[in-house]
Amino acid sequence: MFKLSPRERCLRAVEHEEVDKIPTVFRARPEVVARLEHALNVKGFDRVCEALGVDVRFAPGIALKGGYLPSGVKLKEGPYAPAYTVRIEDGYEIRRDLWGVESKWAPGHTFTYAYVSHPLQHIDLEEYRWPEVDEESWDAVARYRQRHEDYFVYSGVIHLFEIAWQLTGFNEFIVMMRRSPSTVNKILDKLDEIRFKQAKLLLEAGVDVIYDGDDVGAQNTMLISPQLWRKFLKPRYARLARLVKRGGAKFFFHSDGWIEPIIPDLVEIGVDILNPVQPEAMDPARLKKAYGDALCFEGTISIQRTLPFGTPEEVEREVKERIETLGPTGLILGPTHAIQPDTPIENILALYRAVRKYGVFNK
Repeated sequence: MFKLSPRERCLRAVEHEEVDKIPTVFRARPEVVARLEHALNVKGFDRVCEALGVDVRFAPGIALKGGYLPSGVKLKEGPYAPAYTVRIEDGYEIRRDLWGVESKWAPGHTFTYAYVSHPLQHIDLEEYRWPEVDEESWDAVARYRQRHEDYFVYSGVIHLFEIAWQLTGFNEFIVMMRRSPSTVNKILDKLDEIRFKQAKLLLEAGVDVIYDGDDVGAQNTMLISPQLWRKFLKPRYARLARLVKRGGAKFFFHSDGWIEPIIPDLVEIGVDILNPVQPEAMDPARLKKAYGDALCFEGTISIQRTLPFGTPEEVEREVKERIETLGPTGLILGPTHAIQPDTPIENILALYRAVRKYGVFNK
């Protein structure tokens, strides 16, 4: 019989050692957090996590500055970075972020947008203004780490593939991989330079996990071929993984969707934690049998089906199944992505209640 701190519990789960209970993570849209604050009578994301018994905490990232974000503008949510409103078109708000990427936002809908302008379609690569790492933001990360020394603290770097294709347009970037690989490498190298600076600062701040990732999977196929992924992306992920692991942190990789062809590659480059293991796209139990000795699976509870549309009893059954098939170690359980606003609060509470019911091993 032993009791672990949240940090110790997660570290042991990642290292496939015995745990006292299944560790958990929580992700949700701000609208969901606000409803949980009211339901749980607490204030703030971390207080919600505390009330739910969650082991993971999210430190702020290393910020960027400059680029195409003017000073003094009112910042709003963007797809991957804060953005500001540049104009209104037919009732839709057009926002531009510091990368110069413009997106169109639907009024009255949460996080509903489409890309409308990609800067490298009209700016020469040699003239493009790259954002810079804001080293002053390191203090906030270090302070957060110190305040949450008993928790498993994550922080992340910017995306590689996703930001690259946002700069050029998705179809254009895929074509460039075939026809202009030198240009693709220039873009990826510049992004990698930023990512490395962020990672080094995060390691100095003492975070436990540095998360990286790109959505390269759709529901039943990959968005790019495994061959192109291995040529352009894998070597850069591998280089970052080596830096992270030399610095004493765990390397976390995220991709939504079906990515089975590249999972052996992720194991090879040293990924410690694979997220989100989306059950609509891949069978978590089968992946556990194939890669459970090498990877810790993180997430696995469906935000696409079970949490928004199931009953609390169905949520409980899915949690129980995950613990039985993916546990008792090598698992950090939680939603596969940010829980969406149409999700019943009762189902969210059922998730963490079920972990306490089925995932505690030293009662």
